[in-house]
Amino acid sequence: MDRPLAEGKLPTDLLERLLRHTSRSAGLSVGPEPGEDAAVAPGAGTLVITADPITFADERIGAYTVAVNANDIVAMGGTPVYLTTTILLAPGTTEEALERIFEDIESACRRVGILWVGGHTEVTRVVRRTVVCGQAVGFLSGPPLRTGGARPGDRFCMTKWVGLEGTTTIARRLPQESRAALGATAFDEVLGWLDAPGLSIVEEGRALEGFALSSGHDPTEGGIAMGIQEICRRSGTGALVRYERLPIREETRRLCGRFDLDPLGLLSSGVFLFTAEPDVADRACGALAARGIACAVIGEVLGAGEGIWLERDGAREALRASEQDEIVKI
Repeated sequence: MDRPLAEGKLPTDLLERLLRHTSRSAGLSVGPEPGEDAAVAPGAGTLVITADPITFADERIGAYTVAVNANDIVAMGGTPVYLTTTILLAPGTTEEALERIFEDIESACRRVGILWVGGHTEVTRVVRRTVVCGQAVGFLSGPPLRTGGARPGDRFCMTKWVGLEGTTTIARRLPQESRAALGATAFDEVLGWLDAPGLSIVEEGRALEGFALSSGHDPTEGGIAMGIQEICRRSGTGALVRYERLPIREETRRLCGRFDLDPLGLLSSGVFLFTAEPDVADRACGALAARGIACAVIGEVLGAGEGIWLERDGAREALRASEQDEIVKI
């Protein structure tokens, strides 16, 4: 019987069952077990540590949790290895619903090769819907890839397409309106973007090992526009982005048109935004293409004080960006 969970910590027998979904590795001195408050991994190296909560998604919240945390490690030039989670559940959540979350996290971790090594789960009146807070740890084999490393003359590159995360999220949260705007076939395809190509950039990180990139970024809230602005602000540079080179899917254009949103300001997890010298950028795009990952050179880095521009049909306008994502409008 699928009974609601009682408020507070999980029963030990349920926790033992759920922990079967977490990662087991001979590389762990202490793994995820009931009563253990942390995982222990031997060895030493340069750590990359990040944390991100997922608060805007209910369905497939596990996939979002793994992607956004692993992506931050990759954008710093590291390899994500470990994930811990704090899962806060509203009263009334059922065991079956929680099991689906655990299965989703397990599946997403397996796809990107990260070990889910433990965390904490409880039912609390503090939340009205499920919140998952993830923390990922990875390792660097070289110098960190900073957001602020872009140099004038570098090329701006991006993988996949604009508004990837935001488009599939809108379709999931507003299915009737989205299906009407897209049609049944395109609507189903957009729902599938969460798994293919997915919101992870871990494969991009593997493909670009050894490339001398100057900066890297995982554009989330505020989309591609905010990601470019953040690179420029941290680097002390300007930018010229060519609109015609931006990969914007027709499905994204339709949904943004339906809800009066700017695609460039739409959630874009799953995209890796980076800069590199022109020849390095070309070779990097080729290496990504060889792995079946679309990549486009979308503009170039300008000098300090030269502005951040979007060129459309030969005319330049300031590239508008907002830390508040377009998706909050709906």
